[in-house]
Amino acid sequence: MLTISDVPLEQRYEQAGMKLKISTRSARRRATRYAERGLAGLVDSRLLQPSHRAVAPEWDDTCREVLDSFTNRSNPTMRTVLRRTNALHLERNPGAPLPSEPVAYRRLRELDKGRYTFGAAKQRRSVAERPQGVMGRLRADRPGQFVVLDTTPLDVFAMEPVTGRWLNTELTVAMDLYSRCILGLVLRPISTTAQDVAAVLFQVVTPQTWGPPDTGDVPAPYVGVPETLLAQETGALPDTIVVDHGKVYLSQRTRAVCQRLGINIQPAIPHKPTDKPTIERFFRTLRQQLLEHLAGYKGPDIYSRGRNIEDQAFYYVPELEAILREWVGIYHHTTHQGLCDPLLPKVELSPAEMFARGMATAGVLRLPASDDLRMEFLDVAWRSIQHYGVEIDGRRYDGPSLNLHRGTRSPFGGTHAGKWPIMVDRDDVRTVYFQDPDTRAWHDLEWEHAPGLDAPLSSEAAAYTRTLSQQADRHVDAGAALDHLLERYSKGAVTSRREKNLARRLAAGPSADRAIPTTAGASGVIDLVAHLENRRNKVEVTDDLDVFEQFWAEHPDQGAFEVFDE
Repeated sequence: MLTISDVPLEQRYEQAGMKLKISTRSARRRATRYAERGLAGLVDSRLLQPSHRAVAPEWDDTCREVLDSFTNRSNPTMRTVLRRTNALHLERNPGAPLPSEPVAYRRLRELDKGRYTFGAAKQRRSVAERPQGVMGRLRADRPGQFVVLDTTPLDVFAMEPVTGRWLNTELTVAMDLYSRCILGLVLRPISTTAQDVAAVLFQVVTPQTWGPPDTGDVPAPYVGVPETLLAQETGALPDTIVVDHGKVYLSQRTRAVCQRLGINIQPAIPHKPTDKPTIERFFRTLRQQLLEHLAGYKGPDIYSRGRNIEDQAFYYVPELEAILREWVGIYHHTTHQGLCDPLLPKVELSPAEMFARGMATAGVLRLPASDDLRMEFLDVAWRSIQHYGVEIDGRRYDGPSLNLHRGTRSPFGGTHAGKWPIMVDRDDVRTVYFQDPDTRAWHDLEWEHAPGLDAPLSSEAAAYTRTLSQQADRHVDAGAALDHLLERYSKGAVTSRREKNLARRLAAGPSADRAIPTTAGASGVIDLVAHLENRRNKVEVTDDLDVFEQFWAEHPDQGAFEVFDE
């Protein structure tokens, strides 16, 4: 029996080369290096040689400078960047050698890594504004400690019920940072306003229903504040809200609500969406798991849009919001890879499970939402109480709760000394709210023209109605004025940007005869068609003499008329 020592050495080199798929010469060379230096001799000698830079450091510095110059500009081509780099390098270093074209392109790709000069311009600007040094991370220890708010354009076309036009929508969401649970959600056509942010905050502090209608009895996440319980008497509130620097989030209304309720406002870094990564990831999950499967999906940008999207099926804005709220119920019970408890690092949890663990660990107090809490999210109008009631933006409100306070001064001091606070819902100006100082009870004050309206009327629509009534048309009621606005908008006769936005928001809202569920704080619009029909069916008084004749017939014993000026 032959042993390995009996096999000729050259034959052994040949067998080793065939096994390693190398030549016999390479196998002989490796064996020689191993015999001389051991295992170190098997390392490729080319890897041990010192590397020589093919590009001068001065050229690299010039290229970085040129790349930085395109941070706030449109995307260039790689050839343009190389030409500018070479020209600037020769200007500063006359006669200096330039790298070859393949080497220059390879080096340019290395220097551009992480800059996105040839990628998305928005991402390039965001990276450029990233703070230098060690970056921390905002962490929450319990539910309700930090609530993140943000707004994003929705990647689905919606339909205006009245005019039948396509329009864009914006989604405003409030997320609990600890559990990633959605606490409030509002979908609005065109753009988000400060009133919509207040509506989302109202949902945060009041119990909400998520998921399909048949799961309405399942308790939804509802945050509380154990530390500030003694300071708050109105209900369960978040400690801090994290927002960006948008006007709707830092408006006087939002800051006033948070100040009255003791909620801290923590602005994120300007122009840096990654400062709120959890809610940005939620928007991406929403697009990938729901929006791209809906009719009317248009993609995240114009380059992702399909052909003839407008010819597909569609959803009305309230219907689309109802779909979003049902999907959030599914989202709450879906496991997340990035959501875990530090005590269970390898266990993936869902937002609902994380919220339950937070309640078991820190404790959450569920307090009933009172009328005082609801009123904190409304605007305050300081007015005097006259014999006819109170007047707000040209509208007169009255009610029996004002009888004991007509013509009296309020006990409040300060800037509005002597005036009474009236809470106004800008999404529905048909009714305002007054708190009796003696009983601390809230009372409704009705607008004198509210009986002629069949659905909520926003303050924006009311202001337009008043402006339009001063023009040539001289409309006598809000319904006819808004009907005229939507008619002109559908014909393309509206040219003002403000009137266009108002018409779109009115047309996209639910009408009174459509049973579409709305969220707390959501505004509706007037059913103009039904309202106009009711107005036509009513008997109109064409002459003031008819009024006096009718009154005289009903009160024959009245000796005279009392005429007074209000």
